[in-house]
Amino acid sequence: MKVWVTGAEGILGSALQKALRGKNIPFVASARRHADVTDGESIEAFYRRKGPFTHLIHCAAYTKVDRAESEPEEAWIVNAQAPEELGRLAAREGMRMLHISTDYVFDGISSTPYTETDLLKPASIYGKTKAEGEARLLNVLPDACIIRTSWLFGPIGRNFVSTMLDLMRSREMVRVVSDQRGRPTYAPDLAEALIDALDWKGVYHIANTGQTSWYAFALAIRASARSKGILLSCYSVEPISSIEFDAVAPRPRFSVLDTTKADRERGKPLRFWKESLKECLSIYA
Repeated sequence: MKVWVTGAEGILGSALQKALRGKNIPFVASARRHADVTDGESIEAFYRRKGPFTHLIHCAAYTKVDRAESEPEEAWIVNAQAPEELGRLAAREGMRMLHISTDYVFDGISSTPYTETDLLKPASIYGKTKAEGEARLLNVLPDACIIRTSWLFGPIGRNFVSTMLDLMRSREMVRVVSDQRGRPTYAPDLAEALIDALDWKGVYHIANTGQTSWYAFALAIRASARSKGILLSCYSVEPISSIEFDAVAPRPRFSVLDTTKADRERGKPLRFWKESLKECLSIYA
């Protein structure tokens, strides 16, 4: 076995490398400077230099949700065309491929958790490009595995936890959207699950146990940070509506993923998100 990980410098790519190393699984990780996933010649050249590989875990993505509204072409190339190019390579070379997708492929109108078979109806350019990427990949590599996850956070990189900590250190009051619900997912926990999923086929949802709002997530960050002795200036976290926040790109109000299928396949669910948050904040203490 030899695994190729794209998106080496991202939140998930970094966690995945640590998890693979911990299990003594041979791997090679690539960032854009090593292999540009939007360029067929670049990925071919990388494969020839570093391969062959038995598995490909595609973590690289365009994730700037608001900026995608004004940069649709770039988002489309990275999120829709790149999975297709990598899928073609995987099909030709006999690689198993895992592709990371998102809860933003759903419109958020549901009041019950989304299953793998629910209709995709993304509201944002980002969500539309990710949905297209799923379709294009399965068209060229029907045996691919697509893992949808949500609200990813981790001990490195820019994410909701690091952003909230920065704001809470510098401001006495922060305002956070309270009418959007989802399932926070800790990158190291997801990485461990991806290793379990190396030979899966089809679409799966993976996220940490428990749903919450961004507002409640922020309150938990503040409480956990204080319990670990992290100095904060913030004395108040105020709830606001999505309309008040006025983001450029629309977000799903409810994007809770049903992970029953993956939990059954693995034999266990991921731990409760607050437990993972405590571990994550230990890095900052």
